[in-house]
Amino acid sequence: MDARPIAIVVDDSKPFLLYLSILLNRMNLEVLPVNSAAEALEIARVTRPHLITMDMMMADMDGLEALHAIRADEELADLSVIMISSYQDKNRQWEALSLGCIDVLDKPVDLRRLHKAVQRCDLYSGGRRRYLRAPFEKMVGLHHKSKLYEVSSVTLSERGIFLRMGEQLPKGDHVEVDLPLPSNKTLRVGGSVIYGQAKNDGCSVISHGIAIKFDRMISKKGEILSSLVEELLIGDIVLEQTEPVIKSG
Repeated sequence: MDARPIAIVVDDSKPFLLYLSILLNRMNLEVLPVNSAAEALEIARVTRPHLITMDMMMADMDGLEALHAIRADEELADLSVIMISSYQDKNRQWEALSLGCIDVLDKPVDLRRLHKAVQRCDLYSGGRRRYLRAPFEKMVGLHHKSKLYEVSSVTLSERGIFLRMGEQLPKGDHVEVDLPLPSNKTLRVGGSVIYGQAKNDGCSVISHGIAIKFDRMISKKGEILSSLVEELLIGDIVLEQTEPVIKSG
């Protein structure tokens, strides 16, 4: 499987650095948290990250100074940068955008806007991941041709789910999945098998299981699913954060 894209997260606030790093890790990025812009530049020259998120205002070198340095450095000039600011200073925001940063996000960071900014960085060779996706290590019910399987899930998105399953189902077959909700109820979602890899196929580096693409659903079900994915990504962060860091859209 492809290595995860590398993101350097730069902020001199320890709580912000911690929780943004956790969130980006859950969004499938390999995160390197750094509390100094100068240190981040040195690390970037070694690791060649796919993305840097940077606080606009920091004690030593601020985010704009660092962004100027990135654009002036031949090794880093094309690096994707997302700026984050506690202050709505339009002049500084426009300066950052004129230097080619992907977006300037206000604190607390809106989950949906952050996700859109990350997608604009084109981190994945297979194309953009348009929908929120989160780790989802739960047992779910899988209905297929009058049979019910109890299987473990791996990830859940607003558009589909990946299940750990030794038995391979035919690609294109219709299934229904019972998703456990925090309310102890379940959400039944229909979909089609779009990928399958049996456990005994002999390649240890390939994850065995099946990927299911959900059918289009009524707005109520879609809202429940979106809320579930958001909860998986930031629910505990919102509860634990000691200063406003992340918020739901």
